[in-house]
Amino acid sequence: MQYTPEELSLIWLQYTPAASWKNINRMLQEFGSAEAVFKQFGPDMQKSIGNDGFRDLSRLREKGLDALEADLNAAGAYAVTESSDLYPERLRHIDTPPKLLFVKGNLPDPDKHAVAVIGARHDTRYGRSQAFKIAKKLAAEGVVIVSGLARGIDTAAHRGALEGGGITIGVLGNGIKKVYPPENKDLAEEIIRQGGAVISEYAPDSEPLGFHFPIRNRIISGLSDAVLLIEAQKKSGTASTVNHALDQGKDVFALPGNVDAPGSELPLCLLKEGAQLCTDADDIMDYMHWRRHPEQVSFLSADPENRQDEAADPDDPVLRALRLEEKTFEELLAETGFTVEDLSMRITLLELSGKIERRGGRSYALI
Repeated sequence: MQYTPEELSLIWLQYTPAASWKNINRMLQEFGSAEAVFKQFGPDMQKSIGNDGFRDLSRLREKGLDALEADLNAAGAYAVTESSDLYPERLRHIDTPPKLLFVKGNLPDPDKHAVAVIGARHDTRYGRSQAFKIAKKLAAEGVVIVSGLARGIDTAAHRGALEGGGITIGVLGNGIKKVYPPENKDLAEEIIRQGGAVISEYAPDSEPLGFHFPIRNRIISGLSDAVLLIEAQKKSGTASTVNHALDQGKDVFALPGNVDAPGSELPLCLLKEGAQLCTDADDIMDYMHWRRHPEQVSFLSADPENRQDEAADPDDPVLRALRLEEKTFEELLAETGFTVEDLSMRITLLELSGKIERRGGRSYALI
């Protein structure tokens, strides 16, 4: 990738975790451009940038801008500045847009619809399965799924998008040279292989520090047309993404959950305050007036009660027992009259056939 001197100078300013953007912006305003900062960089700037930032920028300057470009290439990454045609158009319209993004993979087509799917790191089986299902269906409709590559709901959303054959974008709260959490390294590589991207505004070697994530969250919402909250508590990092979305004028959707579950706290609060209800990807597609495939329209027009009845075969006692709600193994024993051995075998067969799934507390539900 070809960079202008101004872009390379901006990469240089962004390349050290020790230099805060507050100090960098101050220098940019004072000198008028990143290239001017690079050319006039000297000891008198140490007070403005701080001792650590000055030391790191001095060292990088001595190596030269070509060395920075080579380091990015070696990491399989590239940088996109606000002046680049590749810079995401949606981000240009938010408060404090990132001046530069480090990218691995391909940024999405700006004409594609995008939805941020967000939620708690400490998710539930219900939240995880719903995030996966909704993201998968949206991705199959050509909607880009944006999330933060964190544990829990983020991971489920990314995996759902990949399963749906679509594009997904992971926005890191650390440097592009490493994936956090580390167990999602393979997931990040799969996202890139399938045509998506992993991005970060932080210096490539930045650690996943706590204060990075609320700042990062404005990019997750900023890249999207709408935000879907799966589950989270009121006082959580996820709430910051919702706040950014509201400030940016994005449509906010929330998945209802069990009123007693801690993860339902924020979604139910948002629903009371006017967020849009989402129990299926079609809720988003319809509200946003996004075209769906014809087969999806015909599926939507079918009677939901009839579809549930078809899934619950009246001749199968287990499926019939699960028609209205999930039940525990003990409840199924009492309702079906099976022995423990017979019920265990029947449940195994139904799981293998994709008709039911196991949830927390040895409970089972229709898929």
